[in-house]
Amino acid sequence: MGLFFVKGIPVEIVGASASQQREAPGPQGLQDRIQKSLASYGQKKIWEIRLREVKATILKDEWVKDVLISRSFPNSVNVRIVPKQTALVLVGPKGELWPITEDGTRLATLPADALPDVALLRGEIFMKSATKRKEAIEFALSLPENGMINKRNVSEIFWSKDDGYSLMLMQPKIEVKLGSDQLATKVLRVGQVMNYMSANQINGLAKGQVIDASFSKKVLVRLRKGP
Repeated sequence: MGLFFVKGIPVEIVGASASQQREAPGPQGLQDRIQKSLASYGQKKIWEIRLREVKATILKDEWVKDVLISRSFPNSVNVRIVPKQTALVLVGPKGELWPITEDGTRLATLPADALPDVALLRGEIFMKSATKRKEAIEFALSLPENGMINKRNVSEIFWSKDDGYSLMLMQPKIEVKLGSDQLATKVLRVGQVMNYMSANQINGLAKGQVIDASFSKKVLVRLRKGP
């Protein structure tokens, strides 16, 4: 009868490499956390394990989007977890860091070294309004994959009542003001200006520059005022 005792329930994070599974979002790592929550099922017979109960236990973790569970006789139960994806990281007024999922949900704060590599989101309005968070996420996800302004080259996204949306780029380290409307068109327009300046070796894309595309039909390149 010992043949039918489940000795452990292996957990796999769907879409993650072996190293990433232990570094998934969360203070202790998602895989480790779920593995510990299932430890009590390890000495039961396979037919004594209720899969709905296992699934409910796993779904208590706020980082879990979905769970796939399979049972294989004589003594195997396997768990595959689909994690929630972080679209942005919201920065609070005291420097708190909240991962924001693609549907705009604000998860528990995490230390900087446990966060995924996504852009920071700054602005008091994003703390208060889930609708505004979703708008910012849609904008961030719509950024092109290539070009001078692309998803990997945007380090921060800001919003203010006066300027609307602004981006902070990593290379070159400059600020791009976009306003509140026609964001995709303005991103394309600024990218064209930056490509032109780079191709013609025009000195204007240095650290501290500001590209202002908040106007309806023109793009200004100027020095940043203040620090």
